Amino acid sequence: MSTYLWQNFLTDSTIRHRIANKTQDFYDKNNCKNLIEIWPWKWSITKLILNISPNFFLFEKDETLKEILEDVVTKKESWEAKIIWWDVLDWDLEQFEWKKNQTFVVWNLPYYITSPILRMFFWDWMGEFAGWLFMVQDEVWQKLRFDAGKKSYLYWILNYAYEVQYLKTVPAKAFSPAPKVKSCLIWLVKKNNIPNIKFDELIKFLDLFSPYSRKTLWKISKIISKKWGSFVVPENLSNKRLEELDWSQLEEVFMS
Repeated sequence: MSTYLWQNFLTDSTIRHRIANKTQDFYDKNNCKNLIEIWPWKWSITKLILNISPNFFLFEKDETLKEILEDVVTKKESWEAKIIWWDVLDWDLEQFEWKKNQTFVVWNLPYYITSPILRMFFWDWMGEFAGWLFMVQDEVWQKLRFDAGKKSYLYWILNYAYEVQYLKTVPAKAFSPAPKVKSCLIWLVKKNNIPNIKFDELIKFLDLFSPYSRKTLWKISKIISKKWGSFVVPENLSNKRLEELDWSQLEEVFMS
């Protein structure tokens, strides 16, 4: 088994079928028109979801898997997917002629690339996609959940337009090779109401404040004022850290 991309491959049939069922359920209930799968590897989930959408796009950078794909195709009556043999991080998604708000995204990525993928999608399109389904390390999930005590950079950009929902804990034995961490299957569902903060301003704020996450907002404001000019922090939040804020408090920071 090739692991040159440092991927832990999902081998548990029950989990794979759960992903497929959730994908079908979301796609139908939200009237989606397009489906994207990123890094399918050996097509174990692909085989279960390829007939969900007439507009099915797959991104796979490992071209050694083409032979396995041919076997998958011969076992299906129809094959509607458009396969892009390319790293999705280097692909311009704007060239696709589909509406992102009608598009659902599913993946089983190696964890080291989760943050770069999410940052790329969310910096460019924030909450424009209909929904997402993927796995993360349990410790990452703990910092993404809406009630997280210590919020990560990704918490703010994912929770801005989506509800980040827990679906299932996935044990290490569900993968091959087995990782040394516990995993969580999660999905992102569009919010009815987003915070009263412009997304591009949120990104600028996070880029300035996140590198000093262990410091209080007041101390960070003093540091960044030397380079970027004065930044006023509400007095009642001056002793708070960024990771401790909720959305209403963050809105208060932006209104100060």
